[in-house]
Amino acid sequence: MIELKAAQAGYGSAQVLFDLDLTVRRGEVVTLLGRNGMGKTTTIASLMGMVPLHGGQLLIDGRDATRLPDFRRARLGLGLVPEGRRVFATLSVRENLLATAAPARADQEPWTIERVFGLFPRLRERAEALGSHLSGGEQQMLAIGRALMTNPWLLLLDEATEGLAPVVCEAIWAALIELKKEGQAILIVDKNLTVLRRLADRHYVLEKGRVCWQGDRSALEADLTAVTRHLSVG
Repeated sequence: MIELKAAQAGYGSAQVLFDLDLTVRRGEVVTLLGRNGMGKTTTIASLMGMVPLHGGQLLIDGRDATRLPDFRRARLGLGLVPEGRRVFATLSVRENLLATAAPARADQEPWTIERVFGLFPRLRERAEALGSHLSGGEQQMLAIGRALMTNPWLLLLDEATEGLAPVVCEAIWAALIELKKEGQAILIVDKNLTVLRRLADRHYVLEKGRVCWQGDRSALEADLTAVTRHLSVG
């Protein structure tokens, strides 16, 4: 389990997160929802250690990870799919996947290149193509596969389908549904509430760096109008 307690974080003198609490348990799919600029990406970055906390605490399986660097958090089982994908442009698809490969834990089926290709058959077809020669959708598939090759217990996806063609979005959602069936814990940022309502177990809505609403699938359906209001612009 990962727990973010009373998290405060920001950039220089600009504070973005204010006493934010968040929990993800093993096997759960949890969303971070909110309008642009509400702190979702900063929350993801704080979990990975890319933005340090200047208040609060991060626990990973009960262990204080607040001051651990990002590579140590990755070794504890956090795998990041960053906004903008950031694949290695001069490496092939296969090389991108090999670059992040890490040993699996004793309690999990290891991720291999062949297993990633099974999840995203398009990557098999493009295995020798350079990252810079891939479409945006192919790069996103590769970014997810690259994170999975670290054998994470928690997959962090920041803007999972933003700017992608509908057919690519369908492939990514199908892959995430399959990952959930396999017990993969996921914390996901995305704007497609229609799909997230079916996929996720619990939801957090952020408003100006604070959790303004949280609840499980049933609570979301019961309070859908209020939640949607927090997500709308204007």
